[in-house]
Amino acid sequence: MGDSLKFAVMSDVSDHRSANAARPGIALQPVIDLIDRVDLGYEALPRPANVAPRTLVADALRLAQHTGPAVLIVPLDRDLLAAEHFDLAAQARSHAVNPGELAWIIQSEIESDLDETAMRRLGELRDLGFLLAVDGVLSPALDRRLIADLRPDFVFLEKSVAAGLEENEVAKAHLAAAVVFVSRLGGRIVARGIDSKATAAAVAEVGVQYGVGPHLAHPLVIEAGVAEPTDEVVPVAWFQRREVRVFRERGDTLSAPIEMTPLPLAGAAPLDDRSFARFLVDAARTLQAEHDPERILQIAAERIGQIMPFDRLAIFEADWERHRFKPRVLAGAGTEGFLELNVSLNEGITGWAFGRGQPYRCADTDSHPAASTIPGTAREPESLLAVPLVAGDQRLGVLDVWRDGLDAFTEEDLERCALLGFVTAAAWGNAQMYGELERRALTDALTGLFNIRWWRDMGPRVMAQSLRTGAGVGILLMDLDHFKQVNDSAGHAAGDSVLRAVARAVRRVVRDSDYAVRYGGEEFLIVLTNSTVDGAMRVAQALQAAITELRSPTSAIERVTASIGVAVFPDHGAELDDVVAAADLAMYQAKRDGRDRIAVAPISRRELLGDDPSDDASGELLA
Repeated sequence: MGDSLKFAVMSDVSDHRSANAARPGIALQPVIDLIDRVDLGYEALPRPANVAPRTLVADALRLAQHTGPAVLIVPLDRDLLAAEHFDLAAQARSHAVNPGELAWIIQSEIESDLDETAMRRLGELRDLGFLLAVDGVLSPALDRRLIADLRPDFVFLEKSVAAGLEENEVAKAHLAAAVVFVSRLGGRIVARGIDSKATAAAVAEVGVQYGVGPHLAHPLVIEAGVAEPTDEVVPVAWFQRREVRVFRERGDTLSAPIEMTPLPLAGAAPLDDRSFARFLVDAARTLQAEHDPERILQIAAERIGQIMPFDRLAIFEADWERHRFKPRVLAGAGTEGFLELNVSLNEGITGWAFGRGQPYRCADTDSHPAASTIPGTAREPESLLAVPLVAGDQRLGVLDVWRDGLDAFTEEDLERCALLGFVTAAAWGNAQMYGELERRALTDALTGLFNIRWWRDMGPRVMAQSLRTGAGVGILLMDLDHFKQVNDSAGHAAGDSVLRAVARAVRRVVRDSDYAVRYGGEEFLIVLTNSTVDGAMRVAQALQAAITELRSPTSAIERVTASIGVAVFPDHGAELDDVVAAADLAMYQAKRDGRDRIAVAPISRRELLGDDPSDDASGELLA
């Protein structure tokens, strides 16, 4: 937390006790990534603690406009879950909350199972795209049946679990097993009670990536009048500045494909120390020149084959979101079996070496206590070099190199492989950083949508693909009506909240293959791949309906509305910029017709621009 944030002191709280009783509020407890200390989400805490469940839900949803795209985690009382006439989905829609950014958290009670009605309603919420969480879990008595049936996205551990972990090897083993169990079901474990660096290190050691506690962050409140002594009072703008981890939906995989690499046909030429030094400098220069992680790992695999012969090789990426290894490069007979495995970050010799963070030479993989075998392969005598790929304090993955036979690698082999692993990790880390900086440069910080710079780069590619495939591209240009009145009457913070809510509505409506761009100010450009005029109209109507559901932040306007212009490439222009211009003119026509309307761009130049008929006597089309 920054030094500019101020703790709410006891005197402030006592002055507002009577106000608290009359006007309950919400504190937001950050859920922090233990690896890189960014926020995954915020858990809504009642202020005071005895707030009615319905009030808690309503107050929490009102704050969702500020917390996105981080996940807002809202406690769900079991009685409220059973209340048939309380529509949780409708409540979320009324506040324009994106279901993928909202998790409902229920208390785990070993002695009181959820009944069929509760499980059904939770299943319905999941089907609508909401996330689910289970709270109050004791790892040694992990309620596996509830977790297996519910398949929650988050499992929150009781504070006592982290507190008793540091000197208890049995508890560590229980928690490590729980991490594997939950991660294989697509969930993430969150440890409560992180009150020191040692506690954070202890839970991270067994694979827990996320935590809650005073060592990481104190609860945040926007209104000082509801603050408790340990809460921090922050302005709304704090959430806009805070870096967050965007939650990947269940079932996503790493974007990179798995590379199957052929083994070197010829044996590696022996290199003396001087030759190896030149080789390493050349390899580092080549790797640093690359910004594509796939190409970096492929080059690394090829270079290893130039300095030492091997029988099998694998480069794994550490997927911290799912706590597992993802194979990125595989070479040699038998390594195909890794494609079918779901290997935890603390599993096998690879996981053991990864946890230690040091290069390791194993003379006999069969004798190592952490050894495991790829299904469908025989256990043959083999040796292994396991080199964790570490850039700074970031563990990116592991390089494994095998040879048939016992004690087949020398210490020099390990040293050289480790040095090549070091320069590979440095290049890989730089490529990830470059990709993140590029992503930020192409993303609008306020809404999370693409920005105009992205469109200038991507537009020609979209047009080229359309010309290549013959599929049309729908263009929607959308402008919020009377937006200046929002800023003038309610302030720019309210205007920013409206823009974020509109962006969430856009993301809910468009397909994964489509693109949404904040075009400037209150204008949004939506690019619909493989679309027709009719298809683009349907999307425009869905957007109009979604935006109508948004709550106006000011009495100056009755509701949030938008005017939308529709055009399609190549029907409305030979260039994509011409189509955007056609959609822009159509949007202004919708404004002139009374706003809160959809207008389709006409085809002919005369109809579009209102030219003198003599200038367009041939009836020439724009396209």
